[in-house]
Amino acid sequence: MSDSSDLAPRRALPGWIDWLVMGALIATWGSAYALLKIAVHEIPPVWNTAARLWIGAATLGVMAVIWREKLPPLLPRPDPVWWWYAFNGIIGTALPFYLYAMAAQGIPSAVNAICNGASPIFTLLFAWFAQADTRPTAKRIGGVLLGFMGLVVLVGPRLAQGASLETVALTAAIAGAAFYAMANVAIRRAPPTAPIIGSLILCLTGGVAASLVAVSTAPLPPMPHAPALMALAFLGVVITGIATVGYVFVIQRRGPVFLSMAIYVSPLWATALGVLVMGERPGWNAFAALALILAGVVLTTRPAKSLAP
Repeated sequence: MSDSSDLAPRRALPGWIDWLVMGALIATWGSAYALLKIAVHEIPPVWNTAARLWIGAATLGVMAVIWREKLPPLLPRPDPVWWWYAFNGIIGTALPFYLYAMAAQGIPSAVNAICNGASPIFTLLFAWFAQADTRPTAKRIGGVLLGFMGLVVLVGPRLAQGASLETVALTAAIAGAAFYAMANVAIRRAPPTAPIIGSLILCLTGGVAASLVAVSTAPLPPMPHAPALMALAFLGVVITGIATVGYVFVIQRRGPVFLSMAIYVSPLWATALGVLVMGERPGWNAFAALALILAGVVLTTRPAKSLAP
């Protein structure tokens, strides 16, 4: 485990580095939903989740060796870092990955991304309950209400038509956003460690949990074709491996509310990819929901003047 002196150079980096990493996260996370849509055509959600986590873990393992970072001790008594990041690896990584993959089978990639765009709303709610460094204000409460209005606009027409595969998929995507938000708040309170090591523990523990579920619930799928394999490889290496380092890096330096800005821009990127590349045509309510959710997130993540650095 890296001590506090090892982490000092990272904290001394200029602030523009955070924004550069944020831009990379927006591009990679926004591309994930189209790739996920391709991958789940041939790879069931639970196996998709397990495979991308292990690919991500392998990628991070190589990076850790190159940067000479070491995992904290696990035996005879696990370092506290393991407990914090294992929780986030299972609840905040493996479970949302599975829920988003399941949602990809029933809704367009753009709609999946719009549901995930609500995660900053959930992040703020969990931060309030956890008594994190974010306090309720009239503006933020209004933003939360706007965000949930967006979810109602998105899900309401489907519910009015009765239960369907699409309704289940929407529910899964929204639940994934909620679990992901819970992890955003929890990881902020984790003991300090190198971003690569925190990310590696996330993928290792999430991969173990997802593999156990996959082996016990679903048969191993046949060998996928090239498009699904390429999508899975990108999901594992870039989005799960490399981008997870950026996620831990930003959340350690700036906190979950700052990180949530990447999430409210990512749906715009994902929607553009869905329409222009995947040929999707989301309904009017999807665009209305996107506008409401983004407006809500802008209100919830904009710092109050008294709290501005």
